[in-house]
Amino acid sequence: MSESSDNKKVKQSPSLKARALRLLSLREYSRKGLAAKLAESEARWSKLGGEQAEHTPESRNSQIEAVLDDFEARGWLSDERFAEALVRRRSERYGMRKIADELERAGVDSKQSAKLLGALKETEFQRAFDLWTRKYGVRAQDQKEKARQYRFLASKGFGSEVVAKVVGGQTPD
Repeated sequence: MSESSDNKKVKQSPSLKARALRLLSLREYSRKGLAAKLAESEARWSKLGGEQAEHTPESRNSQIEAVLDDFEARGWLSDERFAEALVRRRSERYGMRKIADELERAGVDSKQSAKLLGALKETEFQRAFDLWTRKYGVRAQDQKEKARQYRFLASKGFGSEVVAKVVGGQTPD
């Protein structure tokens, strides 16, 4: 009896703040990334006919901005922390170019990106060599294999100078 009455209840959406907090509890987000996730969530709930249905897109955006401002003031949302986490997570498998593109897409400040990428530049050759060693381990014997190894490292975002050194057989000192 009570099961049928429970199924008829309209599911109420969690508050915007609760959804933002849940997302941030899972991983770091940039301000731009979290705003996009919340806007997507709001759109989904409004399609389901929740209480947000009567809000205009402008009022939704202002509510999202207010939540983001509050979270930044409390220290729960930080582009700097997001950028550091992204660089730490990606640096083992990707080169500077790919990481820089990802930081730019996430809306991280260019000064912050430059500082983090400057530290990465020092280890670029070592990281490329380690990745190459894990994937291949032996120097290419023919031109076709050399080109394949070169394309692999270049696709991971390593610069052509670094890739040429690694594929050419140079080892880190």
